[in-house]
Amino acid sequence: MRRPLCVVCVAFVAVIFVCLRLGSLSLDEDVVDGGEAVYIGEVCQKECKNGKLMIYLKDVKIQSGVSGQNVFETNSVRKISGIICYVKNPLFEREPKLGAVIAVRGVAACFDVPRNHGEFDARLYYKTLGYDLALYSAEVLAESGVYSRYGEFLYGIKRRLEGALEMALDEEDAGIMKAILLGNKSGMAAEAKELYRRSGIYHIFAISGLHITIIGMSLYRFLRKARLPVGVAIGLSVFVMFSYGRMTGMSASAVRAVIMFAVKLLAGFFHRSYDMLTALALAAVLILMEQPLYILHTGFLLSFSAIVGICFFSNTVLVHLPIFLCVYYEFPIYSYLINLVIIPVMPVLMCSGIFCMFCAILPIGRVGMLLAYFFGGVCHIILKAFELLSVFSLKLPFAQWVTGRPDGWRVVCYCAVLIFIATAGKRLVASVKAPLVIAAVVLLASNTAGALRISFLDVGQGDCIYIETSDRRHYLIDAGSSSENGIAQYTLEPFLKYEGVSSLDAVFVTHLDSDHTSGVIGLLEESGGIEIERLVIAGAAIRDEAYYELLELCRTEGVPLMAAKAGDMYALGNETRLEVLHPSADYETQSRNAYSLIMRLEYQDFSALFTGDAEADGEQRAAEYLAQSGKGVDIYKVTHHGSRYSNTQALLEAASPKLSVISCAEDNSYGHPHAEVIEALNDIGSKILITKDTGEITVMVKDSKAAVSVMNSGVFQENGR
Repeated sequence: MRRPLCVVCVAFVAVIFVCLRLGSLSLDEDVVDGGEAVYIGEVCQKECKNGKLMIYLKDVKIQSGVSGQNVFETNSVRKISGIICYVKNPLFEREPKLGAVIAVRGVAACFDVPRNHGEFDARLYYKTLGYDLALYSAEVLAESGVYSRYGEFLYGIKRRLEGALEMALDEEDAGIMKAILLGNKSGMAAEAKELYRRSGIYHIFAISGLHITIIGMSLYRFLRKARLPVGVAIGLSVFVMFSYGRMTGMSASAVRAVIMFAVKLLAGFFHRSYDMLTALALAAVLILMEQPLYILHTGFLLSFSAIVGICFFSNTVLVHLPIFLCVYYEFPIYSYLINLVIIPVMPVLMCSGIFCMFCAILPIGRVGMLLAYFFGGVCHIILKAFELLSVFSLKLPFAQWVTGRPDGWRVVCYCAVLIFIATAGKRLVASVKAPLVIAAVVLLASNTAGALRISFLDVGQGDCIYIETSDRRHYLIDAGSSSENGIAQYTLEPFLKYEGVSSLDAVFVTHLDSDHTSGVIGLLEESGGIEIERLVIAGAAIRDEAYYELLELCRTEGVPLMAAKAGDMYALGNETRLEVLHPSADYETQSRNAYSLIMRLEYQDFSALFTGDAEADGEQRAAEYLAQSGKGVDIYKVTHHGSRYSNTQALLEAASPKLSVISCAEDNSYGHPHAEVIEALNDIGSKILITKDTGEITVMVKDSKAAVSVMNSGVFQENGR
C-alpha cells in the first residue's frame, strides 16, 4: 500500500467529519448566560483591541460565591473550557501575566448563534477555539504568583515588534503588516479586511507555510552553515518555529505549517523521503485529536485544502471553490490571476517587514531607523499595489460569482469528481478532464427553483421580508431595524448571498421609518455586491427629510424610485402577483405609519398579507377589500410588530390567517407584541410565530402546499387554501 500512514490518517479525519455531521461528537452547549459570577482560570492569551484589554482564560471554574480573602478557595459550581474577558477599565488594570491563574468578575454572555441563514456562527467559531463565554465589564480580583516566563517573554517580544512596525509605518500599513507577520488583525480597518476577502487574497494574513519557509528554513540553513550538528540545528529550528507560532496565536494554519516543517526536517535526519501528503494528513490528525470541531473551521479547511490543491492540481482554485461557496456563498472570479501576481511578491513583502521590525529595535541608532524607514517604504509600495490590484479586480465585469450555499449532495458529487481526476492522474487525458471539471462546477453552483419562498428575517426591532418566486426572481419588503446596527452588512448581504442573490428585482418600502429602511439604505450605500433594480414606496409618502434623503441616495446610486398606490398590481413572476390595497393616490396624512403600504400576495391557491405599520384607516381599507372579495389569507404579517394600537378585529376576522408572523426584538422597549394582539390572534384560530423566539421564519409554497420552517426548531406543514 502506498502511503499507509497517510491512508490511516485520512480515514481518521473522515470518521471525525462523519461523527460531527451526525452529531455524535457534539459538545456541551449548556453554559451560563447573563448575571454576575466569579471565574477562575489560567491566562493563555491577552491582547489590546480597539483600546480594550482582552484576557483569554482556559480551564475555567465558575464560582458560586466569594468569601474571605482568598477567592481561589471558593467552591466551583462547574467547569467550562474557556472565556474571553473584556476588561472594564484597561487603563487602570495591571495586565495579568501569561500562565497565571486569575479570578475575574463580570457579566457573562454566550456568543451569538445565527438567527438568519448566512449569518456568522460566533458560538461555533469560539467553541472551536476553546471559549464558551464572553465576560463583559470584567474586573480582575486576584492573580496567582506563578506564571509562564516563557509565555511572557514571547509576549514581550511581540509587543516590541508591533511597536517597531508602528514607529516605522503609518497606521494603516502597520495594521496590515502586524496581521501578516505577527497574526494580530486587530489593527486592520474593517474596510481593508473586506477588500482583501472579496478579492480572494485574504490568505496572506494567515501564518502558514510561507512564513515557515522563509523564517524556518532560513534559520536551519544558517545554523548548518554555522557547523551546528544536524540534530541541534533541527531542534533549535523547530523550537523557534513553535515559539513563533505560539507568539502569533497558534492558528490552525500555523500549527499545520510547524508540524509539516518538523516532519520535513526529521525525514532528512532519519534519511527518509519526505512525503507532503503524509505530513499534511498527520498534521490534520494531531489538530483534530485536540479539537475535533476544527474540521468545520474555515481557516483549517482553506489551509489544508491549499496543499491538496497544489499536490494534485498545481493550483488551489478547484479545491477552494466548494469551501468558498459553503462559507462565503460567492467566489472572486479573478482571484487566481491576482494571486499569480501577489504570491511571488509575498516573500519580498515579508522580508522587508522583518528587516523593518528588527532595524527599528536594534541598538544601532539613527542608521537603524533610516533602514527601518527604507524597508517600511518598500512595504508601503507593495501594500499599495495590492490594494490597487484588489480594487481594480472588483471593478471588472463579473468580479464576484454569487452562487449561494450549495446543497450537501452537490458538494459530495463535486468532491467525488475531483478525487476521480486526482487518482486517475496522467491516465485521464485533458479532453476528458476539462468537461468533467466544467460539469462538476456547473452542478456545484446550480440552484433549483419551482417554489415560492417567503422569509421573514429576524432583524430585531424592525421588519424584513424576502420573496423568491418560482422562476427565481428576488424581492424585499422592508429591511430595517432600530435595535441592530449594520444589518445590511451582517444580516442582509450574508442572507442574500446565501440564497445566491446578487441582484434584487425590486425593494418595496412600506414607509420611511428607520426600522423599515436602515437596511435598504445600507444596501444602497455599501459596495457589498448586492444591486437593487428599483425601489418602490407609497406615492402618498410625506415629503419629509427621510424622503428627500432617500430620493437623493437613489439618484446617486442610479436606482429608480417608483410610487405605488392602491389598485396597482405587480407581477413578481410567472404566477405571483402583488396587489397594493393601501394607500390611495389622493391619501393625505401627517403620520408615516398611516401611509404604510398594505399589499396582498397571491400565488396559485396561496396568499399572504403584508401590512407594514399601518394604522386604523389603512387596516379598514384592507379589511373591506378582503371582505368584499371573500378572500382571506394564509399568512398575515402582523401590523406594527404586534402593537395593541394596530391589528383591528375587523382586519383579523377578514384576513382569517392560518399563520400570523410577528417581527420584533426580545425585551424591546415597546413591549411588542402586546398581550391583546396575541389573544385576538388566538381567538381567530391563527398559529403565531415571533421572530424573537424563532429566528428567521421561512414559508415554502409548492403545489398548493405550504411548509413553514424556523431557524431554531422543526418544520410543520399546512395545505394551502
